[in-house]
Amino acid sequence: MKKMSSSVETQTASYVELANQTYNTLIEAIATANTRRLNLAKSVFEILSRPYNSTAIESAYRENFDRANQIVSLTVEEAQASGAQVADLAQKFVSNGIKIQETVQETTRGLLKNGISNLNWVKDTAGQSIDGFAKRVEDVTVSHN
Repeated sequence: MKKMSSSVETQTASYVELANQTYNTLIEAIATANTRRLNLAKSVFEILSRPYNSTAIESAYRENFDRANQIVSLTVEEAQASGAQVADLAQKFVSNGIKIQETVQETTRGLLKNGISNLNWVKDTAGQSIDGFAKRVEDVTVSHN
């Protein structure tokens, strides 16, 4: 049997590298999303925990609306950033998926070529063995006559 071709080995290494890139992209996206959410929670807590400037009811209402506006603004910014990250992550996954698919196709093509080459070698070797056996039988038959 023949050794696996270097092309197949290269394709397999490329496939593993692409899988690692996809995994690293996913881990990075999760870490970034968690950091953003923690920062949002920290900002919301800071807004809510600020002391009121006045004890007057009208001033407290105005300040509560201002705080609510700040929290809504932060939430909208987070949603926009999250949406942009999801779109970027989806684009990276599609790109890596295409590369992985191409690599798998090349690897499969290489494996099939290698398998056909091995079958041809087995066929040729078997044919030579049968021819050699037939010649020995013929020689034995001719020498006994």
